[in-house]
Amino acid sequence: MTLRIKIQKKYYLKCTECGHITPDFWTWFDQDQKCPKCGSKRSEVWYNRRYKRLLRLLKSSPDSFWHYFPFLPLLRRRHIISRKEGAIPVERWGFLEKFAKDNFGLDIEVHVCRNDLNGGTGTFKDIAASLASSIFKEINIKQYCIASTGNSATAYAKYLSMANVNCSVFMPEDVIKTSEATISSYGQQVFKVMGDYAKAKEIAAAYAKLHHIPMSTGNIDPIRVEAKKTMVFEWLRQIGKLPDVYIQAVSGGTGPIAVDKGIRELKGVFPELKNPRFVLVQTDGCDPMVRAWEKAEATAFPDGFEKDYPIINNPRTIVPTLATGNPATYPILAKLVKESNGTFIRVREKKLIPVGKLTAYEQKVVPGPASAVCLSGLFVALRKGLIKNGETVMVNTGEGPNRAPYFLEQMIYTTREVNHVDDCEPHEIDDYRDQLWRDVLND
Repeated sequence: MTLRIKIQKKYYLKCTECGHITPDFWTWFDQDQKCPKCGSKRSEVWYNRRYKRLLRLLKSSPDSFWHYFPFLPLLRRRHIISRKEGAIPVERWGFLEKFAKDNFGLDIEVHVCRNDLNGGTGTFKDIAASLASSIFKEINIKQYCIASTGNSATAYAKYLSMANVNCSVFMPEDVIKTSEATISSYGQQVFKVMGDYAKAKEIAAAYAKLHHIPMSTGNIDPIRVEAKKTMVFEWLRQIGKLPDVYIQAVSGGTGPIAVDKGIRELKGVFPELKNPRFVLVQTDGCDPMVRAWEKAEATAFPDGFEKDYPIINNPRTIVPTLATGNPATYPILAKLVKESNGTFIRVREKKLIPVGKLTAYEQKVVPGPASAVCLSGLFVALRKGLIKNGETVMVNTGEGPNRAPYFLEQMIYTTREVNHVDDCEPHEIDDYRDQLWRDVLND
């Protein structure tokens, strides 16, 4: 590895459990992505940089999250693998603000971070895959494996292929066919595991150990966290502040972990910053975190509450990308949510198609299923009184409909079958509005 530098001063990794310092990612992978002192798999990246430099970066217009290169753990720009991801527009959705005003008397701002606009595969996973492929190119990793319900695997498969890295992907048997086909089209190996996501992770871990191949450590992976923390930088750049409330659909939950990391990183230049209230959303088809939270809430959050969570084997959900029945990151997320005075909420899967139709009609944006979960969460949060007057809400949506064509097909509602021109007559778009809102709001 020609670039291996004995001492590099840009960044280091610090164990969150014992504080042990790992000097770089070469060493991190040499020690099997865990702390050699205490065995913890969670370390965070920190930088030997002056953050006043970030203030200058916030005043210019980036074309990707690589705009924040000084605060990302890569040493040479020539190793960057990018498809213009990460610097996506934060949109303000007035129809949701009007709904909150008309129905709950709330004057709020609703901003939507649309990850379907990312330039790689159109999901929240693209920035992590971009950073990972760039680091792997720099440190000369040629084999990697990952267990995924769909979106992470698709993004990693694409970006790693651009870096000439072989990626072995382990997916549960109910994986979306489109994801499987897309990964195969990049020339990466798919192993479809006859079982759920937990089984896929189990076999992937055994495969990684057998063949001595690095494996994704999932939602606490420091590479993923570092990439996704940049959304905090983008909020400051685009809207000049942090939101009061952050809403996201969660399977594992790197998003909230990354938001927390980004804010802690900026405390030196923005000491007033604090985490938004995290409102994390799951569906009634796979809701282990919500169940755990409801139990903790009912018992006044006893000591160790975050370690008590159920495991759902073979969850049956129409959103396979959120089908994580064994939420290993719940202990981390539960603490973050509790400290932020946030909550976990459940949405009904039968409402996802109506919410998708309404969003497409009102905003002219067609969401994918995980995005519909997130947007449904906003409606539930309003109904439960979780949003206060004058607050700013950030809704972090996921994929678009191209990632789940089966979901898009269910959104047909204006089609009429005809045999003759006399069966056809002009329509008025406004005629659909009341019907769509009723479908969303009525039980």
